[in-house]
Amino acid sequence: MEEQNQLDILFLGDTGHHRPYLRVTDLTPYLAERGIYLHYTEHQSDLNLENLRKYDALMIYGNRTGLPKDQETALLTYVNTGGGLIAIHSASATFNDSDAFVNLVGGAFKAHGTGTFSVEHQNSNHPVLQGVPEFESWDETYVHMKHNPDKDVLSFRIEDDHEEPWTWVRNQGDGRVFYTAWGHDERTWQHEGFKKLIERATRWTSGDWALDADFSPPTFTFGEGKIPYYPAGEPWGTVGEPITKIQNPLSPEESRDHILVTPDFEVQLFASEDMVINPIDLDWDERGRLWVTETVDYPNKFVEGRKGNDRIKILEDTDGDGRADKTTIFADSLNIPTSLVLYKDGVIVSQAPDFFYISDTDGDDIADQTEVLFTGWGTFDTHAGPSNLRYGFDNQIWGTVGYSAFDGTVNGEQMRFSSGFYRFQPDGSDMEYVSNTTNNTWGLGFNEEGEVFGSTANRDVPLHSVVPNRFYNSVRGLGRNPRIRMIANSNFIYPLLDEVRQVDQHGRYTAGSGFHMYTARDFPESYWNKRAFVAAPTGHLLGEFIIEKDGSSYSAFNNRNMMASQDEWFSPIQSKVGPDGALWVLDWYNLIIQHNPTPEGYETGEGNAYLNDLRDKDHARIYRVVHKGADHSMDMTLEGATPGEMVAALTHDNMFWRLTAQRLLVERGENDVVPSLIELVENESVDHLGLNPGALHALWTLHGIGALDGNNSDALAAAQAALYHPASAVKRAALMTLPRNERSRELIMKADFLPNPQVPGEMDYAMPTQVTVAADAHVRLAALLAVAEMPASERVGHSVAEMIALESTANDQWMRDAAVAAGARNDVSFLTHVMTQDVSSRADSTHKANVSAAIQAVAGHYALGESPEEHLPDFLMALENADPVIGIGFLTGVAEEWPEGHTPSFSSNISSQLSQLRGKLSDEYDEVLNMLSDKMGSPDVFGSR
Repeated sequence: MEEQNQLDILFLGDTGHHRPYLRVTDLTPYLAERGIYLHYTEHQSDLNLENLRKYDALMIYGNRTGLPKDQETALLTYVNTGGGLIAIHSASATFNDSDAFVNLVGGAFKAHGTGTFSVEHQNSNHPVLQGVPEFESWDETYVHMKHNPDKDVLSFRIEDDHEEPWTWVRNQGDGRVFYTAWGHDERTWQHEGFKKLIERATRWTSGDWALDADFSPPTFTFGEGKIPYYPAGEPWGTVGEPITKIQNPLSPEESRDHILVTPDFEVQLFASEDMVINPIDLDWDERGRLWVTETVDYPNKFVEGRKGNDRIKILEDTDGDGRADKTTIFADSLNIPTSLVLYKDGVIVSQAPDFFYISDTDGDDIADQTEVLFTGWGTFDTHAGPSNLRYGFDNQIWGTVGYSAFDGTVNGEQMRFSSGFYRFQPDGSDMEYVSNTTNNTWGLGFNEEGEVFGSTANRDVPLHSVVPNRFYNSVRGLGRNPRIRMIANSNFIYPLLDEVRQVDQHGRYTAGSGFHMYTARDFPESYWNKRAFVAAPTGHLLGEFIIEKDGSSYSAFNNRNMMASQDEWFSPIQSKVGPDGALWVLDWYNLIIQHNPTPEGYETGEGNAYLNDLRDKDHARIYRVVHKGADHSMDMTLEGATPGEMVAALTHDNMFWRLTAQRLLVERGENDVVPSLIELVENESVDHLGLNPGALHALWTLHGIGALDGNNSDALAAAQAALYHPASAVKRAALMTLPRNERSRELIMKADFLPNPQVPGEMDYAMPTQVTVAADAHVRLAALLAVAEMPASERVGHSVAEMIALESTANDQWMRDAAVAAGARNDVSFLTHVMTQDVSSRADSTHKANVSAAIQAVAGHYALGESPEEHLPDFLMALENADPVIGIGFLTGVAEEWPEGHTPSFSSNISSQLSQLRGKLSDEYDEVLNMLSDKMGSPDVFGSR
């Protein structure tokens, strides 16, 4: 049996008033230094026997009720068969509806006061108390009930003549149980005596073998140097006394041993500084070979002529032992390249101010041709430039940029934009700025349905790009496009170190980099298309988020860490699922992550990063995080694959191979595969995640080879039929790939993704609007965006008018915005029918405000059109019977955007009717009526009251 070199403890907390999610951070660094690792969870479902047996002990702290029988049985079986239980403080008030759990703990909470006190040890010779002082702390003065007499009390709280059992231990079958009443808040949790008590309890419950075992990871050595220190809570840029005790780097093997992952995962070293230095991005080719962008010039060394010291390398494992053993330099003399993506015979590379296509035309794995695709990326700050190039489902290249921005010409069009997401044609012929973000944007990725996610350096992790900017730009007068923000419940980081060096956003993501979903099937099912990873190099960790659908977007639960280390050099910056289904991680392995500001006494380099000799140019690590129960084989290749083999790979269980096959088919550009692709699209099976990846990628491949442009009737018919596919992602793809014409619009409306208020004849009852639309909000939103790009129609405008009044539309930001874009495309019909909607009788103030704002936006769009006076009288006359929420929204939009001094020419009959309008409306309309009449230069056009 392999010697165990650490203890892994599952810590079950909750979101209650004891705040276990914070208290665990008080204890984590202390225990980690001793090789004892806490794995925090708030998922009670983790109390299953298979999961529990991965850990040496279970620690419980918090306030929970309701222990299902299967979880109770699992917990009892776990302890009875040798597992440990560490119950802290309020654990004695947890699951009090389970007598078995109360007996297991040894008692239950009854009442408490508060105070500062110490306890008296009853049995100082017990292994748990060895080295533990009788410390004093403020805490709650617990009194217990339902005592199980089968226990050994180690300490008592003495109050007058009452001796309250305070800390005790029990044997349960082959397992051990520890309980202490200490631990209400940080005053106890941060006490060294309490930390020592929990350490001893953890060792004892894990078994006698662990009591004196040395689990300490490889020790650190230190030298002298100078690193700026930015104290938390001070104004930005405030510097304290510099850090002068500098940790020395570890060997790759020693550093790996400091990395914490859950017990069913393992970290394997693929490559280190003997093969690569300062890797900043990675990708794989159709052979499964790793391509790495290496930049030793980053962040400050701009070389004359931009012929620098940076390279693109191909790393291979030729003997199958999991370690790289062959390096090929594909391209050299680069100067601060920040990303790469495989394309045709080479790679597309971002190197501000340019994007290059660097190719190998003779197949010797050495680049021999370079083409500039476009130029204009800012160079004044190298950590704010372009990065994260990715091949997208839509067969375009996606990427991110920070505040260094883009200012250049693409296909004859001048473009300027800053932080956010963009996409472009691989040949550089077109580019689109897709979404605005709030700050430097260093992460971008896709889920298995093709939806776009990402992350920013500060705060906003993760992000979801829902409605592209072009839809906001299509609405006249709408103003600035919204900045997408984080979808997570928390942006805290959870390092293993007591303190980490951060310039700002202390304790939160302040260097969030990379975003990647788990999109293979080698990890446990709970990861599939659901777990996302964002690196936090200043926290020395790779964070993990659980992604769930939430309306037309997603929400993310901060699930703490996929991996973390106490090695201050460990600096993960990028993670991706590789061809083998493992999670590959780039470790920049550098002591200095901070770019700016420049502290007093330092100089600023050319890349706007402060100069520090401690910036390392000699180290790097590339890891594979593998699941112990998976094969992670690398027996797949698409090198030399036939067209049929490429089509078959569109159904592979690893999205890397699906997208690679799609890319190869699109690059090939031949229509001989169309029948096979149609066959995949027509396959209506779905897996238990509700996905059909083969159909999804086949649709996008058909689109990429031009088979859906109307020249291939069979392919177009298959895409049209896919509107009825049982997989929502396939429906979305059909909505996104169909031609933007009247025929597609009518098919979309026929499919009832959007409400159809028309019924034949006289009906006694009709289903409410909210149940007549697509059940999947993501499909509904895609339908709105599709019709927003198609020719206008009376039916679409009427449909969107029905939708905008629904709470599920109005109170969902992205659905509302999509409805505004579709409404603006069909403005006359939309405004005509929206006047008949009723909101006030069924809406709260938020619902009303959102409906009003949406109608205001469409009305403003209409007012800025070519002939706004044409239908304006009809709209104004309809105000008399309109819901005021809708009427005032409409009138405000028209009044705010009506061209100053533009006086419409109305007939005498219409003018007469309009002169009575004010008298027919409530006085809440007066202010906007005055605004509009003033802009028209006709103060009396609406009469007087």
